[in-house]
Amino acid sequence: MRGELEEEDKGIFPGVTLFTKRGAHCIKPTAVYLPPKPAASGNMLNVVIWLHGFFVRDHKFLFRSDPARIREQVRDSNRNVALIAPHLGFEFSVTDKLTGKETLAGNYSVKDLAKPNWGERYLNEVLAAISHFQVPDLKSPPQLQIDKLVIASHSGGGNAMRNLVGSLGKYQSNLKACWGFDCLYDGSGPPDHATFWYRWLSGPNARPLEIIYGPDTLPQSVKLDLMGRGLATPQGDRAEPPLPALNNLNVNIGHYDAFPAFGQMVKVNDLDPAFVDRFMIPPMPAPDWAPRQHQPHGQFLQQAIANVTTAFPFPKGIHYMIARGGFLSRLSKL
Repeated sequence: MRGELEEEDKGIFPGVTLFTKRGAHCIKPTAVYLPPKPAASGNMLNVVIWLHGFFVRDHKFLFRSDPARIREQVRDSNRNVALIAPHLGFEFSVTDKLTGKETLAGNYSVKDLAKPNWGERYLNEVLAAISHFQVPDLKSPPQLQIDKLVIASHSGGGNAMRNLVGSLGKYQSNLKACWGFDCLYDGSGPPDHATFWYRWLSGPNARPLEIIYGPDTLPQSVKLDLMGRGLATPQGDRAEPPLPALNNLNVNIGHYDAFPAFGQMVKVNDLDPAFVDRFMIPPMPAPDWAPRQHQPHGQFLQQAIANVTTAFPFPKGIHYMIARGGFLSRLSKL
């Protein structure tokens, strides 16, 4: 049985909300949202794939209960995009009754996204399911095509994004950008996140990458930022002289200029890199004529990470604020 979608939340939430039918064969259980905008010309769709992190019980939870509230961001962006969100598994916290220590358990996994052409096969299946929903009376409705494709990830979904960019197959040419919201955690190597994305952005399939980070993803995000601007080497040393900068990378701290009342949207503004550098970049080494102290490898990067950690106050709840405000602000510019 092919993947099938059925509509829910009709009359409750504007637009069309679709979920994979129970018992239907599908590569991944999936949630789809089509906002209340005029259909694109012909059979072309602009698509955003959302790759979630942990603590998402199922594909319906992602639209109805997850604090990222991604369906609301697409609605409020006033952009005509199809939101496609595969369920990647459910990881949850377990507390040991004796020690009180928390560990993670569950079936969250993104390894299969790295298999050859996984992304192409998945998109083919979802697009066909949307077509059959829109024209149920036709046995073989016209196949929907993708115009612009964006991959967005939040939290643990950063691992999924780095896997998916290599398995898009025929849709690789449609990829216009990748957006990462507080998603570059440690422990994803080798190579680590910063090195992976630096290499990808320097390669033939590169597309613009935007990263917004909070305190838990700060080390890898700062490393990628400094490498991308040609200021640091992959080993974490200061690049002397500076290396060529990447022109398709934007890394910014999760910062909000307002903290609205419950139920209102937050606004996100990227901070000026020059302002960030006032507290991120360690002092330059002594001039050539002055005696220099030997610095261990990676000291430049570690000092920059420490500087940001010490100087920048992240508000409580920043992890999901980044997902909501960051996603909405980038959708609004799409």
